Amino acid sequence: MAAMPSDWQLECVKVKQRGAYLLQSGQWSDCTFLVGAEPNQILMAGHKLILAMASPVFEAMFYGGMAERNEAIPILDVQPDAFKALLEYIYTDNINISSFDKACELCYGAKKYMLPHLVKECTKYLWSDLYPRNACRAYEFARLFEENVLMDKCLQIISTNTKEVLNDSSFEDVELNTVITVFSLDHLNVDSELDLFDAAVRYAKAQDKRTTERSVSPPTDNGPPTEKRSKSPEASTSKEKVVNLESSAENSPEATMEPQKPEEIAEETVPGPSPEDNGRNKDAKDNKPKIRSAIENIRFLTLTPQQFAEGPARSSLLTESEAFAVLMNILSSSSDVPMPRGFSTCRVPRKQLIGGGPSSNMATFTVDTPSPVAEQVFGSGGAESRHSLHSHSFRPPRHDGTHHGIRMSSMVHNPALPGLSVEHLERHQQGADISKVYCTRPIIQHTDCLNTSVLDCSVTFMVDKNICLLGVQVPTQAPSEESAMSSLGGAGAGGSGYSELLYAHLLDADGARLTYTHYTNRVPYRYLLDIMFNRPVFIQRNKVYKVGIVFNKVGWYPMGTCAQQVAAESVFFNFGIGQSSDSVRDGLIRSIIFTY
Repeated sequence: MAAMPSDWQLECVKVKQRGAYLLQSGQWSDCTFLVGAEPNQILMAGHKLILAMASPVFEAMFYGGMAERNEAIPILDVQPDAFKALLEYIYTDNINISSFDKACELCYGAKKYMLPHLVKECTKYLWSDLYPRNACRAYEFARLFEENVLMDKCLQIISTNTKEVLNDSSFEDVELNTVITVFSLDHLNVDSELDLFDAAVRYAKAQDKRTTERSVSPPTDNGPPTEKRSKSPEASTSKEKVVNLESSAENSPEATMEPQKPEEIAEETVPGPSPEDNGRNKDAKDNKPKIRSAIENIRFLTLTPQQFAEGPARSSLLTESEAFAVLMNILSSSSDVPMPRGFSTCRVPRKQLIGGGPSSNMATFTVDTPSPVAEQVFGSGGAESRHSLHSHSFRPPRHDGTHHGIRMSSMVHNPALPGLSVEHLERHQQGADISKVYCTRPIIQHTDCLNTSVLDCSVTFMVDKNICLLGVQVPTQAPSEESAMSSLGGAGAGGSGYSELLYAHLLDADGARLTYTHYTNRVPYRYLLDIMFNRPVFIQRNKVYKVGIVFNKVGWYPMGTCAQQVAAESVFFNFGIGQSSDSVRDGLIRSIIFTY
């Protein structure tokens, strides 16, 4: 080992450089940690004062009533790599995260030693590295630490990409409570309930295999939660992503449940209607969830008799009496044979979040539902179009219940656009040579909203593929009685419009502003107005964004309850995700304008 330089401090200009030197060299260390589980334990040196300055847990450990002796301190539930990263953050403020698993492990340590800023950054990484193959694990992580927004996002991904989630080998390693949660969701993109039952069969077999392995060689159970899932495939992106943050989440997966053999499960299920099955529930006092609890959520009654007879009825996960009872109820909704206790009696197939299947070929269109305001599309966002209103016939307010307009999109997908750079888009900011696609939200129920001074509205959304967002579309005001009479009396353009003044912005999941624009111009009443942002923004799939509009003109605006799942050509939008407070008066944001 090379000798330490005698004047090493002279080369360390910043405090973090000095901290890094002390951490790497171990100079002046006065405590030692024994980190990890056997046989991979390693010793790490530390400095009590530096550690206590960062963490109240370390302060109590070294200077409080629970002060440790001078022997090595065992840290058995944190992986060595994660503990190294934790120390690096304490000594240098740097955060190095290279994978989804490491983010979970590091966040677990950060929670344990009360390092909230590190927790926040770990959670931020998980948001950026969330995919169908790790959505279940991220959900468990979010549930354990009550990260509700992350939990909702995970469920959105699971609902939209259900088949991909179920077919991934990592699904066999998730907690049984997570399987039950997935099977109980009302929105799932599956071809039929057979997809869920097949996943349950694979899950039960995997549990049986793990039980056999444990009985042969019981493992030590003092490792961190993620270590117990060492067989899970790496859940990061295809290219390993490394985040190196200078100072800037929250959670840790739970331990897996004790699995059971499918044969044992079949014997321990709640008995069916036939008397010979009575008394089979041997573990009635055992409150642990079993695969039976997941199977009860499968909607067998949506299957055809042939589908059920050739699939679930042959499985050991159902008793003969249960299979018979289910089949009888499939054949007749008025069957005298009751469904097995706890089984779903729903005959309605799962609702599919728009995100695949036949709907991927949907044409983009705008539907205007019955409303006292007759809206027209106005303006393409360019400077010329904002001042050129063309000759439209202004209609008086409608008070009947008729439809007044369906506009089919004339936008044609340009195959060259997927390779289009944001820089190129910025050179053509107003989209003169770019096909604009409108993701228009049909209005389900109409209402009106009065702006007395300043009116805020916002909506969160997530897309299933990468796009470039160009702007939004909002409605203009409904005319007052005076302006309507002036327009009908032939007052001309001055009597048929007003001066709009609004501000629009786009935020990411952390509330950081990505782009914005101010709009002021004279506009006609009862129109849909294109508001183009100052620059296009690259939107990543499966990430949450928020559009906000602030209207500054007093008057009535046509609002409404809008659809939450919308297809625009081959791009699928989920609106209103996250916490309910994130979307406010979102019916005033009618369309997202984008290209891809």
